[in-house]
Amino acid sequence: MKHRKLRGYVLPTLYVIVLIVIFGAVSLVSSLLQINPNYLYSVNILSSDVTPVLEEVDDSTIGYPYIGENVSIKTYFYDVDAPIEEQQKSLIYFENTYMKNTGVLYEAEEPFDCIAVLEGTVLNIKEDELLGNVVEIEHNSNLRTIYYSLDEISVEVGEVLKKGDLIGTSGKNNITTSTSNLLFEVYYNGTLLNPLDFYNMNIKDLK
Repeated sequence: MKHRKLRGYVLPTLYVIVLIVIFGAVSLVSSLLQINPNYLYSVNILSSDVTPVLEEVDDSTIGYPYIGENVSIKTYFYDVDAPIEEQQKSLIYFENTYMKNTGVLYEAEEPFDCIAVLEGTVLNIKEDELLGNVVEIEHNSNLRTIYYSLDEISVEVGEVLKKGDLIGTSGKNNITTSTSNLLFEVYYNGTLLNPLDFYNMNIKDLK
């Protein structure tokens, strides 16, 4: 049997064809990467140099003093100018006596996190005979917020807090039978504010 010998131009031609195919594939991939941002994302997530984007806290607004979907208001702030029906919802009954609620009393079946509504400094930590553990925060010379009925406390006196920082967890007190509570008070220039109004105020007006 005779072995046929490849002609001299066959192998170079094959090399050229292979190179063309490779070059075409690279060009196609490059064009897809430039056109479709999803391809870029797929490549980027494989890189170890990717830096995660952290959600920034908006310090220009006033936040709520807790985190939790199942937290509700048990007793509202007592407003002397409110209708009688609303005032009745703002009374705390303890040892055969009705007391005016000086803040908003939140409750839940499970403990929930209590957080700073604004940046500030922990001014005082103490224990109240009726309301349990108390944390007082000074936001400026005119504005203070007070957290009552805490269980675990995560801050120390003198500690500087940012908005949203954990203060502690909700707990029990001796004026309600709720499983977990937070009584939240707001003082501005020494006068109590309704926390529900406070949340919607402009920080610049509270300097």
